[in-house]
Amino acid sequence: MTPRRLTPALLTLLAATFAFSTHAASPGTDDEGRLITRNTDGAWFLQQPEGSPGKGCVARFTSAKKDQSQLALVGPTAKSPTAAILMHGPRIATPPAAQEVTLELQQDGLPPATMRGALMPASGAKGGGFLMVPVGDLKQTMASMRPKETGMNVRVGGVDVFGLSYDGLDQARSAMLDCLAGKRFTGGKSLAEATAEIRPVGTSTITGIAFFKGAVLAKKQYPPKGSQAVGLIWMTDEFKQWFEMVKQSQKMPDGIPERIARHFMVTTILDDQGSFRFTHMPPGEYLLIADFSYKETVTRTEVTGRTDVYAGNQYIGSNDHLSVWFEDVKKPATFSKTVHITKDGETLQVTLDKSMLGCFFICR
Repeated sequence: MTPRRLTPALLTLLAATFAFSTHAASPGTDDEGRLITRNTDGAWFLQQPEGSPGKGCVARFTSAKKDQSQLALVGPTAKSPTAAILMHGPRIATPPAAQEVTLELQQDGLPPATMRGALMPASGAKGGGFLMVPVGDLKQTMASMRPKETGMNVRVGGVDVFGLSYDGLDQARSAMLDCLAGKRFTGGKSLAEATAEIRPVGTSTITGIAFFKGAVLAKKQYPPKGSQAVGLIWMTDEFKQWFEMVKQSQKMPDGIPERIARHFMVTTILDDQGSFRFTHMPPGEYLLIADFSYKETVTRTEVTGRTDVYAGNQYIGSNDHLSVWFEDVKKPATFSKTVHITKDGETLQVTLDKSMLGCFFICR
């Protein structure tokens, strides 16, 4: 990579154009782009705006792992000549304004590389923060990147903030170079079309809140914003038959077939009130599952001393000196709820809480 040193003017430019970049690189936006290639690590998409040939090109890789971290190659826009590498993930901080940082890039088989970057404000993004590294020559930067990375890691201030494994950069690089040259990328599928190859796509939405409440008078505790704490299982007859076979064998299989894996989906907690949303869902039965840790205050008693009691010269007993400690501990909670979409286009409002306790794979 060939990063540029950040100046106050450059930071201002980055912050001013960040709304466009986050729209192009964030999951769940209206324009997800066209599929370039996908593999077991995840998928590359190209976002190419209409009306500005060579401007606003973004090649974005979304990980297939649970945290759905993303890496985006962001080209110059009509408003700014600055190109950048944009990282998005749940462990990246979200400052109120752009904040210059030093980051350390660690790649398998290569010595660590230090460069300048910027933590960017959330700007309505979901599922964590953004770390932007401006680059002077995007074509040269892409040429220096390896087609496949395993266990790439980024540290800021000695703390791991971003990790990613990806493949298929050679195809993404070719599509991005064509975009920068003003050529239209027409061969790829849209996100909806690509998803439809894996499972049916509908127009319904499941939205709601998830929380744990251990007692009637206890306060609600929500899963952390940006976490992948809510998932669902599409409960088709195919899945139910497979799961019955698993239960009869009394052990989980070594691998899950692709036809079954398509039934599992996860989403990102959107705010501090446990909000979540699944979109493009077809009619059917779904099992919503919340899995996160909640905080509970426990009491611990410790004997710190003892006093012997005598009546005259006769020992009659001892009194323990007790200290009482209150400690917050994290405990796991897993609970679920079955919902039904009866017709395409409807929106289900769901409260997923401890009172809807159900056991599927695990009961805690």
